[in-house]
Amino acid sequence: MKKTLTAAAVAGVLTAGVTLAAPAQNAVAAGGKSRSDVVMWASPAAVSASELPCLPTSVAVTLTNTGTEPVFAEATLKAEAPLVLSDTLFQTYLPPNTPAHPVTKSFGVLVPRGTKPGTYDITVTSGRHKEVVPVTVQPIPERGPGANLAYGEQAIASSTHGNFTLCGAVDGDKDQSHWDTLTGWNDATRDVFPDWYGVEWPTVRTVDRVELWTKTPAATSGIRDFDIQVRDGDTWRTVAQVVGNTEEHVVTTFPAERTDAVRVLIHFAGGNYSRLVELEVYGPQ
Repeated sequence: MKKTLTAAAVAGVLTAGVTLAAPAQNAVAAGGKSRSDVVMWASPAAVSASELPCLPTSVAVTLTNTGTEPVFAEATLKAEAPLVLSDTLFQTYLPPNTPAHPVTKSFGVLVPRGTKPGTYDITVTSGRHKEVVPVTVQPIPERGPGANLAYGEQAIASSTHGNFTLCGAVDGDKDQSHWDTLTGWNDATRDVFPDWYGVEWPTVRTVDRVELWTKTPAATSGIRDFDIQVRDGDTWRTVAQVVGNTEEHVVTTFPAERTDAVRVLIHFAGGNYSRLVELEVYGPQ
């Protein structure tokens, strides 16, 4: 079946929080020459990853300058195949005497579909200093009856507001308090409808229920009128409709369908935008 508007997984990478551990004593400076006043380290020390496209992983590289002269520092990254990095180069200007103000860049780590479970290395190099971050790729858990088929799978959307990520509504986080920074999807076209958000799979799935969590208060900020659609070849077919919703959590059921994608087509929403905290899709139990 034809795939439409699937964003590259790397572009949807979420920047992980960085814990600044004690810097490595090896130091590097501009031009790749070793000197003692620029230090580099990578975090976390080890990474666990999945090949699910909307469960991204990242590695952060930090550079700082303890010397009295400004420097231009550089670090390069190389991932063991088949892992793919969102970028491989980190270049930055470092003012003098800034050990308390390090400069950090996060690099998304993509695990392509079909990657064999195991450990793969990301090598970070700056001058003579090198750190190796092992990435352990976990097998995808078996999804038996009752499992959420949307979790971590490739999200698709008509548009996504710049303050949000495409994967934000299939990350398993339904906590409304995380809306501003960590989770959810918000379209990018103010007062323009319809909008749509969905999920697609690399193979056909059997589905019969969709559960949505919309932004609260749902009566003024949530999605109101929408269709649940399944992809059927080159077209989308409506299998359920909701009009006048005012609830945060909406469950829709329909006769079982075999499809490789499901979406929510939103005809109207409160608060000028279409907003979803989470989308879940289930099959017959």
